[in-house]
Amino acid sequence: MIAAGNPEPPQPFSPTAHQTLRDLAVHAGSGVTIVCGFPAAGKTTATRLLAELVDPVVLDKDTFAPRLEESVMAELNGNPHDRDSDLYRRVISPHLYAALVQQAVTIARRCPVVVDAPFLGYITAAAEQELRLSDYIRTIAGGDAAIRTAWVDTDTTRLRERMALRAAERDRPKLADWHTYRANVLDSGLAHTGPRVTDYRVTN
Repeated sequence: MIAAGNPEPPQPFSPTAHQTLRDLAVHAGSGVTIVCGFPAAGKTTATRLLAELVDPVVLDKDTFAPRLEESVMAELNGNPHDRDSDLYRRVISPHLYAALVQQAVTIARRCPVVVDAPFLGYITAAAEQELRLSDYIRTIAGGDAAIRTAWVDTDTTRLRERMALRAAERDRPKLADWHTYRANVLDSGLAHTGPRVTDYRVTN
């Protein structure tokens, strides 16, 4: 069961990536599976492929509460599509992710859930506390739901190409100042930290 939203064109995955997703599906029939990574890394495609194998409820950050994000950011700084500023990370992101995780854990009491979201802030926090991402999320969500995590990985050239292809409003600031975005986010160390704190690495 996949939540409605604006579909992105599926991106081809390697045989190795498909095999990793099949391995992940063996354990994703219950609890919460987090599919994380940089924007445009291929999370949505990975989630769709996993959903075909498991038939979970899918929660996608991009469709979870977009109007709330847009209206608050428009009020705060006049840019409804800002997802990268310190203001967004401080005021919106922590509460949005907390709600997303809590919703996932609640639904997982009844059926499997896959969450499609970057989780970059959580990854940084988990690494700083020397925790696995799954353990860090469990400390926030509470309860005893099984949680597993997968980092979707690709190179920066493909990230930029995919952003340009999907033409999402939220990507325009990144593409307009790619050098800064690459320096502050893509080359910030997260490309190494993500695979280190997650349970699976899906390379495409």
